[in-house]
Amino acid sequence: MARIDFSKIPQFAQLPVKPDAPPDSNWGVFGDDDEIGCINFLTEEGVVEAARLVQKGKVFRLDTPINYASPPLFDREPVRHVKKSFESLGLLGYDDVLDSYNTQEGSQWDGLGHVGNLTARAFYNGTSNDEIKRGNKLGIHNWAARFVGRGVLIDAFRYRQESGRPVNPLRDERYSLADLKAALDAQQTTLKPGSILLVRTGWMGAYMAATADEKRAMAPLNKLKSCGIESSREVVAWLWDNRVAAIGTDCPAVEPWPWDFRDSGALHYRTLSLLGLPLGEQFVLDPLAADCADDKRYEFMLVSVPLHLVGGIASPPNAVAIK
Repeated sequence: MARIDFSKIPQFAQLPVKPDAPPDSNWGVFGDDDEIGCINFLTEEGVVEAARLVQKGKVFRLDTPINYASPPLFDREPVRHVKKSFESLGLLGYDDVLDSYNTQEGSQWDGLGHVGNLTARAFYNGTSNDEIKRGNKLGIHNWAARFVGRGVLIDAFRYRQESGRPVNPLRDERYSLADLKAALDAQQTTLKPGSILLVRTGWMGAYMAATADEKRAMAPLNKLKSCGIESSREVVAWLWDNRVAAIGTDCPAVEPWPWDFRDSGALHYRTLSLLGLPLGEQFVLDPLAADCADDKRYEFMLVSVPLHLVGGIASPPNAVAIK
């Protein structure tokens, strides 16, 4: 991890810094060859500060079990788990074989090669489609040893409930920027440069409580509905100006689903391709949120070790929050 002078990072209103870069993009801020985007905000000093947040020794796993969604969301294939026996070798033992494993079937970080900018026809930092398709540029492996820092939970779902404006997580309702800020204020929590932000929307809890028939009905790509964070320019400006390193949620797409793939203002395009800001989806946040509400501490050490898959597009977070 290299040192970073946060005072020298331009504000959102000053972007772009390169004349040929798309509007609202940070292309070139971390150098023309940068492949990790806002993960640059995670520093060695930040890791040390995050470690000091560990006071109780409680650990919360943030990943869903593989094949948690049954049937899988977005028309994805289920993972087939086979235990391969060593009996033919005269040994007693097994290996695991995962067939048809989609790295985005459950909890996941979207990598920077996941979606490109519609107008510029390029991915983060001007990376070409050919560099993604035929090479390893922007691969998830770049994050494999970098995703450690101060985690902050915004319990937006609880805030909306307690303020008398509950959200139905299984509808395409939106959490506004005002909701996020107000929830932080209610929790007496502040963002600091290099925070890994987790937002509880309530979707995962609602999905897990649904009946088998309801889960089958919402599995197809064109049937699923989910709450999420509004995809406004103001939201991404707030995330960038607060030097947020990544944002993860407990809903399927961070932004409400469905979203229009042709809309250049969609949150996926504004974050991944323009700012290099990782998006986390389908995280398990309810147990962590309950503990945060109990001890009134919404910050913790967050450790995530994405797959060391060279050129990978996405990865399960393999993440824990430690308090």
